[in-house]
Amino acid sequence: MLSLFVFTFGANSIHNTFLLNDYIDTSSSQKIDILIESGDTGTKIAEKLYKSGVIKASKVFYKLAINQKRSNSISPGIHEIDLKISAKAALDQLLDPKRNRGVFGFIEGLRKNEIFDMLKKSNLVSGNLSASVKPDEIYKTSNLEGFLFPAQYSFAPGTSTDTAVNQMIQRFNLAAKTSKIDQGFNGFSPFELVTIASIIQAEGDPQDFTKIARVIYNRLKIKMPLQMNTTVEYAANLRGKIRLPYKQLEVNSRYNTYKYQGLPIGPIGNPGQEALNASVNPESGDWIYFITVKPQDTRFTNSYSQFNIWANEFRNNEKAGLFK
Repeated sequence: MLSLFVFTFGANSIHNTFLLNDYIDTSSSQKIDILIESGDTGTKIAEKLYKSGVIKASKVFYKLAINQKRSNSISPGIHEIDLKISAKAALDQLLDPKRNRGVFGFIEGLRKNEIFDMLKKSNLVSGNLSASVKPDEIYKTSNLEGFLFPAQYSFAPGTSTDTAVNQMIQRFNLAAKTSKIDQGFNGFSPFELVTIASIIQAEGDPQDFTKIARVIYNRLKIKMPLQMNTTVEYAANLRGKIRLPYKQLEVNSRYNTYKYQGLPIGPIGNPGQEALNASVNPESGDWIYFITVKPQDTRFTNSYSQFNIWANEFRNNEKAGLFK
């Protein structure tokens, strides 16, 4: 009888200790957003819940989670979770799809069709995009290319496609206001500046954006064809070609800046903040040519002979496999 009492007392002590490290409530009027990222471990999730004030002790949630297979179904996203609740209640809420605003994001320079494809595959949105979703009136276009701002967004599952895309456009409008491209620059309209920014984004690395902008403006000023490979890639629906076949340079498209002088008829991708900034802040210089001779080494000149010397260096580096 004594041994039974000792065991019972010991079990109760353990149970009480466990409870002291766990809240009793299963809900609360106070809530907080918890970001669960792809690859987060059980330990990481427990730490986030504890540091955010959701649970009383991370170890209690962790022990609960590892003993329940359903914890493997916790999805990445921004979860709205009540504060100061039990570990079990926290797990229940993390598994509630109604509390999860999924995270959707994309990088600078992606094209409209690539973004829409990613959005569709995310399973966060529903419905088709309506014709009423378009850029601000100052851009005088209904084409969304260039106006889907690269950033992280949070969408609740079932968000309409219109709502999701409108968020991207509104985020673009903030970036446009920050850079002041919405005010125009040196006679170029806001729409033309988005087009220029999209070329800048596609043509180089951020450290070279302002120089690339200057090359574009210098060529336009002397009525020299822009001859940007990235515009031809867009016209031909290609990606990442270091060198384009001559036949591609003849593609009959108003996006082909080898065939048609001046700017293409619209953006060739969706630029980020740095490219938008560069479009209205070109660096001072007389450059007309630029070439990337090796990764992270782009050079600028106004001399065609110097350009050809660097072009030979580029070809040698290409043969050596530096661009693989």
